[in-house]
Amino acid sequence: MAATMTTVVKGTEESGNFFSRMAWYYQMLVLLLLTALLIWGTDLMLYSNTRKDTDSIKEKAEKLKAKNVQGSIIVQNLPAVEQTLKEKREEIDRLRDLLPDQVQISSVYDNIKDFLREQKLELKRFVHMKSVSLDFYTAQPIQIEVTGSYDSLGQFFSRLGFYSRIVSVTPASTTSTCPVTQRASSLAR
Repeated sequence: MAATMTTVVKGTEESGNFFSRMAWYYQMLVLLLLTALLIWGTDLMLYSNTRKDTDSIKEKAEKLKAKNVQGSIIVQNLPAVEQTLKEKREEIDRLRDLLPDQVQISSVYDNIKDFLREQKLELKRFVHMKSVSLDFYTAQPIQIEVTGSYDSLGQFFSRLGFYSRIVSVTPASTTSTCPVTQRASSLAR
C-alpha cells in the first residue's frame, strides 16, 4: 500500500484565525481598544478608592485653608489683644493698691482728721465697726459725727471722693444745730 500525500494550498484569505485574517490596521485598532479596556479596568479596581480618598483629602485641605485664613486674622489681632490685656492687668494692679490686704484704721483716722482740720470741721465721734468680708475686698465701716458749716461739710465729702482709698459714704444725714453750724453723721466704708 502506497500512501500518497497531497497538500492543498489555500489562499491568504482562508488561512489562520479571524484575527490573523484581518488587515494590520484593524488588528492594531483592536489591540489598542483591548489595551485601553485593560488599563481602565485595572485603574477602576486598584485606584478608584485612592482617588476617592485623594478627593476627600483635597476637600478637607480647602476647608482647613479657609480656617487658616480666619486664624491668620486672629493672629494679626493677637498683639493688640495682648497689649489690651497688659494694660488691664496694670490697671487691676493699680486698683489693688487702693484696696490694701488689711484694714489700716490708724492711717484712715489720721487722714480723716487732716481732712476735717483743713475744712475747719470738728470731729465729735469716730467709731469703727466690725469688718465685713466681701468678694474682692474687706469693708471696714466707720461711723463719724462731724460738726461744722454746710459748705465745709460739702468740701469734706468732695475730699473723701478723691481719697487714695475707695470710700463709700452711706447713709449721710445732716441736722441743723444752729443757723451758723451744722452737724453731719455718716457711715463711711
